[in-house]
Amino acid sequence: MTTRQRLDLLARAYPRLFPRTELLHLLRDQLGHVDALDTWIRREDVRVRARAPKIIYHICAGNLAVSAWTSLAHGLLLGAHNVVKLPGDRDEGNRPSSTTRREILAFIRGLPAPLRKLVETHRELDVDLLHQAEVIVAFGADTTMKGLRALIRWDQKFIAHGHALSLLWLADPNRLTPRQARACAVDILIYDQLGCLSPQAIYVPPGTDFYSLGRKLAHALEAHWLGLKKKPARPLSVAARIAEARDMAHALGHRVWLPPKHHLGWTLIHNPDPAFQPSPLHGVITLREAGESRLGAALASVAGRISTVGITDRLSARLENVFLGLGVSRFCAAGRMQFPPLTWHHDGRSSLADLVAWIDSENFE
Repeated sequence: MTTRQRLDLLARAYPRLFPRTELLHLLRDQLGHVDALDTWIRREDVRVRARAPKIIYHICAGNLAVSAWTSLAHGLLLGAHNVVKLPGDRDEGNRPSSTTRREILAFIRGLPAPLRKLVETHRELDVDLLHQAEVIVAFGADTTMKGLRALIRWDQKFIAHGHALSLLWLADPNRLTPRQARACAVDILIYDQLGCLSPQAIYVPPGTDFYSLGRKLAHALEAHWLGLKKKPARPLSVAARIAEARDMAHALGHRVWLPPKHHLGWTLIHNPDPAFQPSPLHGVITLREAGESRLGAALASVAGRISTVGITDRLSARLENVFLGLGVSRFCAAGRMQFPPLTWHHDGRSSLADLVAWIDSENFE
């Protein structure tokens, strides 16, 4: 099959996840031409073409299926043989890995037969197959990445997506509009905060009216929660984490906003300490205040780990430099944190270009 044929099959199978126009743009953006895998492309005085890896080994995390879907789509677009190591039986982020595994398998079953033939799945890590792969793409905890690196040869490409987190920055919180508040609620509640693009804290500048801001955000969170067609489960372990976060905040005298009927869908807490602390996830979000001069120190513990910053207004040049110094790899409008374009650089990497090798044919005249 040609690249265009694989692209059309993928786009027809999953038009909302992988629109044809976005797939075309992805190929042009990262390989320079849609047909770069199938024919020579001229770049100035040199002809080049891309060579796809024969085997890509995908190691999937148990928290969300969408990262596995996207990684697999990249491999299918390239025409590689894709070995998928499914999540194990343990839980990640208090979401049963079996749920994620079912979603990945359902995605594969939904592929057209010519693409499905390019995929094989395994429940356990197959070290022999791992060593045959030219590229390994892995998602999971940092300890998982460290263990995998020890197994991989020096000449294999290892693309590791370890622990990462995201934040919201409200530049003018006292003028937050209902639309902006709803956008923040979308970012917080999509995927139950289990992905690397899920904000774990909301930072605001000094002078914020927290009473007013809290009411606006609480109203938006409740409205979005009530509108969810499929609400995330709250098993006992998750309920306990949410209850503990609420009880601790109350004990420390922090302001807490809860749903009208005190359900476990979301929790908003104002913590006066600007220093970042991980969220218990599952709709628990913390408001923290830090000006431009203090933000770097407040986020020092997660420098190099911040994937995305969602913003409601334009960033000042100084604040942008603070975030860049912390290693942030993506800025976007609030409400779009969980919906990056296919061309986004996940953890600062090129999703297709990093997978291929290039062949040059120089002018012999």
